[in-house]
Amino acid sequence: MLNTREISTILISKIYKGDSLERSILLEKNFQRLEGRDKSLVILIILNTLRRNGQIDYVISKLAKKPFKKDSFLKNLLRISISQILYLDIPHHPIVNIAVEISKKYGSEKFVNAILRNICRNKQTILSETPNHLNIPRWIKNDILDVFNKNKLEEVASQIVKEPFIDIKVKKKEFASKDWTKILNGKHIFTNLIRIQESQNIDKLPYFKEGLWWVQGLSATLPVTIINNIFKKIERPTISILDVGAAPGGKTLQLVDSGYRVTSLEISKRRINKLEENLNRLNFKTKIINKDFLKFKSNCLFDCILIDAPCSGSGLMQKKPEILIRDKKIQSLVEMQSLMLKKATSLVKIGGYIIYSICSILSDEGKNQIENFLKNQKSFTFENLFGEIKEFGQIISNNGFITLPSLSNKEGGIDGFFITCLKRNKL
Repeated sequence: MLNTREISTILISKIYKGDSLERSILLEKNFQRLEGRDKSLVILIILNTLRRNGQIDYVISKLAKKPFKKDSFLKNLLRISISQILYLDIPHHPIVNIAVEISKKYGSEKFVNAILRNICRNKQTILSETPNHLNIPRWIKNDILDVFNKNKLEEVASQIVKEPFIDIKVKKKEFASKDWTKILNGKHIFTNLIRIQESQNIDKLPYFKEGLWWVQGLSATLPVTIINNIFKKIERPTISILDVGAAPGGKTLQLVDSGYRVTSLEISKRRINKLEENLNRLNFKTKIINKDFLKFKSNCLFDCILIDAPCSGSGLMQKKPEILIRDKKIQSLVEMQSLMLKKATSLVKIGGYIIYSICSILSDEGKNQIENFLKNQKSFTFENLFGEIKEFGQIISNNGFITLPSLSNKEGGIDGFFITCLKRNKL
């Protein structure tokens, strides 16, 4: 049976070839045979290697005299070994020995031994010469620099290399009845949201099976927080809301919990299965429609349309670090977002709202997208209704609100999101 380091190398090789972390783990039989503790170690090594990808590759480029072939197994063995030596609290000696033993299969044990021992000897110098911003790909880095500055880039880079927390949204009617910070061993960070340490067994936590809470990141809860502010003086059951891109269900659950009349629209049948599973566990009900939003027709207009549009996912660098090694092309996503916004204009009432929400920090998907929308849609205006959530981010160019890992003073930061609020004033 292969050891954890060789399995880690196999998995990281698959991810660098384009596989997702989730898929590569699911399909790797050697990983599935491991005990729980060893599985956790492999996942830790992989995530840390991805989060530190730029720093690790910089070190390799300085120490390896000849370039590696693309997708080289040996390079990926070095990657996971350097990740452990420089950035994880694991004794160096066994890391080097295991890597050397694996490299014997390729006749490269002397090469691997020399590089890794060099790194062990010069660890502190190497750490001082490899800034965190090396891990952020240029297609994201340039946007942060354009909108913010170098200091903000460094702050974001310092946050995304850390292990993320998990945020748990407790049902409103249940929140005051129990000491949830004690029950979940977490910290109350906003409304009925509790932040806990990363957990491999979410379904084993108290009151999961009873359906008293669901997992939802802080930034993902903010769009519905804005909707609650909009309709705070109106009877919620009279308000019709269309949740577009509803699965796996975080915002739908939040809307139902808030008392609205919700229609959940989702194009993927597979994702709808997950949405229904979550609704059933929490004993929530909503009207679910399996359809492409661009082909959706309705006999009635909605008071509010919440669009969770497909996007680059650039705001999720900390939770989904494989994003950091991708060369993302976003033009098709920007076009789809524009079409979805235009479609929403035909489905919202006069005096109604479109809430556009994406887990991206890129200008073309966020502020530039909305600037173009407002130029073409004269019956809509941007509404600054972010008062309750301003502590988590900032308004960008009067087109929307952005959160960044470094913009929140909450322990553990926040995912990157762009959210805007658009009001229809006339036909």
